[in-house]
Amino acid sequence: MQQIRLKVLRNNPRDRSTYRDLCGLIDVSIITDNSYLHVGSGRERFEVNLNKLKEIYTKRKYIDINTIKELQLKAGYSDFVSTSKGIVIPGSSVKGNIRARLELSFHGFNGSVRSCFLRASHIVRANKGESGWRHQKVWSETVFEDRGFPCDYTKNNNVCLICDLFGTSGLKSLIGFSDFIGLNVKLEALDLPKVYAAAPSSEFNGKISFMNLKDYELGLILLGMGIVNSSIGRSVTLGRFKYKGLISDKKFGRIKYKINKIILNRFSSKLIINNLTFNPGSSIESEDLNTLCKELVNLSLKHFENEFKIVDEVSILDKL
Repeated sequence: MQQIRLKVLRNNPRDRSTYRDLCGLIDVSIITDNSYLHVGSGRERFEVNLNKLKEIYTKRKYIDINTIKELQLKAGYSDFVSTSKGIVIPGSSVKGNIRARLELSFHGFNGSVRSCFLRASHIVRANKGESGWRHQKVWSETVFEDRGFPCDYTKNNNVCLICDLFGTSGLKSLIGFSDFIGLNVKLEALDLPKVYAAAPSSEFNGKISFMNLKDYELGLILLGMGIVNSSIGRSVTLGRFKYKGLISDKKFGRIKYKINKIILNRFSSKLIINNLTFNPGSSIESEDLNTLCKELVNLSLKHFENEFKIVDEVSILDKL
């Protein structure tokens, strides 16, 4: 299938040296939605039976590589990311997840498009069962668009909207992501695939900072999390195996983003939206938060009318 060539709308990025417009913090939870979640660390883990180890050492008085091989119970299992703070979803993974969803949700209109593809490549149509075919089914309207080269501020002074918000080569992001720390998350060792995965109903908490955003751009970030009508979003995909469907009767990579509160810092402009007014230093929670999320999203959808489409990726995948 021939890719459709579009003009990416690019402008000079906004000033990063001073505060203006909306600045603050979003407190966010990621909850696994009746699904397992695996975000790989790149490491493999094995476990040993310590009682058996003591028994062998008592008899042999030494431990060698053969002893270790005898004692491996779970070898070659891909580990989940962890830090000194515990089990985590790296902020870079969350940022990539939200950014990619926004890039793919923008589509061509009148020969142009608001976002480049940060990882631009020539797409070859995949047949059912081939690598990438589910991804193409989900994002069929946009995945074949030819958006040319990705933005690179070291080579060109103009960038697309998404690169202005999330950054690109030579340009700092306006949106920052902390690691999302697991809250009493228990990992399960699964045999197919051989991974340690967070079980259903696991929860991770993190922070998303923002600066110099318009109200409709704050709504755009919420759309990237699957937020539409309230502070809790629809089910979206994240992590490894998210396109695999069922594996040994287990679903992978279905999560929901939940906004716990939005805080405007003291450098922020006042946020006025319909009959709601939030001053710098405000913390928005509870019913006001549900209303605010809905209003911000509606502003964004209206601002990018005919250019942005909400894609229910999980519903499409479940039908494949």
